[in-house]
Amino acid sequence: MHFKDCWFTKPLDRGISSIGVGCQDLQLDTCHFFSNEQALAATDRVSIGFNVNANDAKIRGNRFQRMGTTMVLFGNGHLIVGNHWFQGDNVTDGPRVAGLVLTETNVKSVITGNYIDNCFIEWTNEHDAAPDFASEFSFGGLTITGNIFTCNDVASWFSWIVIKPYGAGHFLQGLSVTGNTFKSLNGSIDRIEKVDTSFAGLEFSLTRNVVFAANTFNSVSQNTINPVTLEFDQPSPATNWVLNVGAYLPFGGWSREVESVVAEGAIQNAGGDDVFAMPYVTTADGAQSNLVRLTWPEPVEGRVHVTARVDRPI
Repeated sequence: MHFKDCWFTKPLDRGISSIGVGCQDLQLDTCHFFSNEQALAATDRVSIGFNVNANDAKIRGNRFQRMGTTMVLFGNGHLIVGNHWFQGDNVTDGPRVAGLVLTETNVKSVITGNYIDNCFIEWTNEHDAAPDFASEFSFGGLTITGNIFTCNDVASWFSWIVIKPYGAGHFLQGLSVTGNTFKSLNGSIDRIEKVDTSFAGLEFSLTRNVVFAANTFNSVSQNTINPVTLEFDQPSPATNWVLNVGAYLPFGGWSREVESVVAEGAIQNAGGDDVFAMPYVTTADGAQSNLVRLTWPEPVEGRVHVTARVDRPI
């Protein structure tokens, strides 16, 4: 099924809807969707631009104007490239809703070069009748690269990337978020990503192969970077240096790995003598498992650069 250069004007509930698998390999190119709910608050809209229940949709170069939800995609192998979807409203410090909803864990999909405006990507497993993790793939296989993310006059707790497990035991096993621009207007937001724990959280002890790199952040209070390299100063001699890397790690995850510890300048003991020993590293330290602890053979002070990860890459 291929729609090209079509205009969907004021659909009541759905612009394009599939109740079965006739949407397999749907191609949607340079179409325009105009909502009949543009004057409503984002949270009051009910329309959906389109939904997909099968694999391999190609969604390219389309424009979606103030739908309730722009697209809902089950299946995997989707290419979502060069679209603009916006779902803002005129509410001061207003909440926002999902624009793109992915309803399968391992999506094998690409979201590239889109303009994602006043809404968020919600990644769920709500299509699974038995949503607790069993022996299947968990959340992974998703690449988000080279997109423009923007919001205007939203609540500070808004985030553009939201994972919402519908069952327990799930984890991240392959996510790449690179080269995107995140910008908040008329107020800052806390961070770009979060876990919606309405039904369940993520199992952070199993996180692997996650990259957040080369993104730009504007009016975002806390950058998200993985792996992250941070500078730490220890002003007085101590055997154990406790380093907090957690704020930078995606989705509030654990500090699972340390790739490197590099001293900047001399590490010195209480007598002012240079110490050339290396510390050993304790990962996932602290009550929230988001700290890194360096243990030296004697009390020392100085400065180090530590590269830590929320995941194990292999």
